[in-house]
Amino acid sequence: MSLVLPLDEWPAQDRDMWLNLQTEGGPLDDCGALSHLRATSLKTLELRYARWLQWLITSDAEAITLPPARRGTLPRLSAWLRDLSHTRPMTRFMFIDGVLRILSVADPTQDWAAQRKLKAGLKRAAGRGDRDRKLGRVLSSEVLFRAGLSLATGHAEAASTPLSSMMCLRDGTMIAMLALMPMRRRAFAGLRIGTSLYVAADTMTVALPGDLTKSGHPWEADVPQNVEPLLRRYINEARPFFMERGQQHHNVLWVGRSGTPLKKDALSPRIAEQTLKLTGRRIPPHFFRDAAATTLARSSPEHAKLIRPILAHTSFGTAERHYIHAQTIEAGRDYAALINQKRKARR
Repeated sequence: MSLVLPLDEWPAQDRDMWLNLQTEGGPLDDCGALSHLRATSLKTLELRYARWLQWLITSDAEAITLPPARRGTLPRLSAWLRDLSHTRPMTRFMFIDGVLRILSVADPTQDWAAQRKLKAGLKRAAGRGDRDRKLGRVLSSEVLFRAGLSLATGHAEAASTPLSSMMCLRDGTMIAMLALMPMRRRAFAGLRIGTSLYVAADTMTVALPGDLTKSGHPWEADVPQNVEPLLRRYINEARPFFMERGQQHHNVLWVGRSGTPLKKDALSPRIAEQTLKLTGRRIPPHFFRDAAATTLARSSPEHAKLIRPILAHTSFGTAERHYIHAQTIEAGRDYAALINQKRKARR
């Protein structure tokens, strides 16, 4: 049985509530309380609420007859949390946060103080998520760029078939480009020639609209000169090769072996698998952003200031965290070097 209740199976009152919250009113009409959110954010909230509804149907069916906001009592949310105890703290927080976000705007007159206190406790327990999964997996951007360059050149030239060669060129270009232009996975997979990637005789520019950035602000940057030759070769050789194989005609930049768009769910494992072969560590696309931030922070406090514009963040919080993290790494290395020197002196 699915853990998520499909939208078309939601109770009528929940479906009506959800649609009303998204309503974009005219100049004289009231807009829904969630109408300002982007489609991806709305979909995330929808899935979290759908998980809540499925749990209610399975574990507390009588509650379905109540108005949506009246179901979100502290005892009922606590019972749901007990059934979610097998999930990570951050996952539990996100589920409760999503449901309360919907219910509290659906009925702002209800007293949500106890539920918000519960959410605050979950947020403290979750911290910033499971950091252990990144331990030892955040390589420097330079290492990742060299790995991509090696794959796009040496490995591509040594490939046994034209298809393998073109795939090496594509994958290597993706890795090298992400190393120096660490975009979010959705934005990277959604690049389109002539729309978000502009190719001129002497420059190549990435221009992301606000709906492809987390902050909602447009982001623009020239493709670095180190990456530009690889990207041009991919566009001129590998991409036409793939497009011809599948008789495809579109402007999506990254394509699969048959020319169809390489969607983010296929792009991520491909990059992770190739980095594992090249570096011995599986590096998914979103780790490239950590790599860039840590690389800049290790360089100098001045370079750390570049983290915010490069990653398109709205605050300096991430830059500060990575700078502190980098200082900790360097301090550990300095300490290890000092201990090593003392050991040599005693011999």
